[in-house]
Amino acid sequence: MCGEASGLLTSIEGKRGYPRNRPPRLTVRGLYQRPTVVNNVETLSNVVGIIANGAEAFRTVGTTKNPGTRLISISGHIARPGVYEVEIGYPWAKFIDEDCGGVLHGQKLKCVIPGGISTKVLTAAEIKDLVLDPTAVEAAGSSLGSGGMIVVAEGTCMVRLLQVMLRFYHHESCGQCTPCREGMGWLHRIIDRIVAGEGRPEDLDRMIGISRLNDGTTICGMGDAAGYATVGILAKYRDEFDYWIEHKRSRFDGNLECPRSS
Repeated sequence: MCGEASGLLTSIEGKRGYPRNRPPRLTVRGLYQRPTVVNNVETLSNVVGIIANGAEAFRTVGTTKNPGTRLISISGHIARPGVYEVEIGYPWAKFIDEDCGGVLHGQKLKCVIPGGISTKVLTAAEIKDLVLDPTAVEAAGSSLGSGGMIVVAEGTCMVRLLQVMLRFYHHESCGQCTPCREGMGWLHRIIDRIVAGEGRPEDLDRMIGISRLNDGTTICGMGDAAGYATVGILAKYRDEFDYWIEHKRSRFDGNLECPRSS
């Protein structure tokens, strides 16, 4: 939780890194109750360039509405994972296929998690003609978020992928807010039960309901994030969950194992 701004400041003060209620905003009462501005390194590095070269020079890169570049940390089933500085407005398919070497072992692309696991998945078809621009990605139903992009190859079981994600959210919840503390555990137990072959058809609607009830009810965005991930995957790959519940196994069991990232 210390990646959240107020949790970070609380940790610096020597306390458990719980996020804080706002108001008051951190710019009014932050570190040791003093006005504090918290920004990420990427933002601060852009400020240096703007001050040195001027705003117009900064605007020569990127789009009119979203000038500049973004750092994209790409991982998963990708031939050349790493951190790339990408001009905003750059073609998404070109970035994956040319700059990053395409999907690992020549597999076909199934979907992409654009900006960290709290952002909703976009299918291969949805990103085919999309550009890496916050406005365009939001219009497509997701977000560039933190820039932590994950590439998912065909053959990957989305049920197992969601199980890994919900295990992470449950483990990382600080437990301060009841909806997040209980909701993360509830979602995790449901997906574990589905994978164990004990799922019920109503489980999927229940997971969506829990996700929506968590939305906007916690101090930080942790509860919201897990819900976005859950609803996003269920919206596009519900058939894989239905199959597992009915047959008590993955649709991909017995198929060639999906390649792992190096």
